[in-house]
Amino acid sequence: MVSGLQDRMKGKSAIANQYQAQNTQFYTSAVDNITASPSPNNTQAGALAIMNGQNRITTVAAAGDSVRLPPAQTGACIVLVNDATTNAANVWPSSQAQGGVTGGDKINALAQNGAFSLTVALGVTVFYCFSPGTWRTK
Repeated sequence: MVSGLQDRMKGKSAIANQYQAQNTQFYTSAVDNITASPSPNNTQAGALAIMNGQNRITTVAAAGDSVRLPPAQTGACIVLVNDATTNAANVWPSSQAQGGVTGGDKINALAQNGAFSLTVALGVTVFYCFSPGTWRTK
């Protein structure tokens, strides 16, 4: 029997496809030792695409090196942690061309396509989506 959650996730996103049901518990994919995209690719267009549920950035060679979230779709949840030594990483939402909403996705109260600064001090940061096009953080 397929659960209601599995039914709702069918065809929704790359993130939803990564969930697996095991013994009635849900798990998500994880990746460790991420290197944020350095200049000149530390832009929204050139940032490393995050496609896993749990992500640990360990190398941010210069402040502003970047990663990019997948398109903000209702129910999506991404965990990011910046465990680099000192530098903050930029976290970009997806632009319209990258699958985001018209005009591009946004994070919190930032403008559409605006970068979120993920500092080491923030620790584990959860990016979650209640409505298409907007990531919230906790």
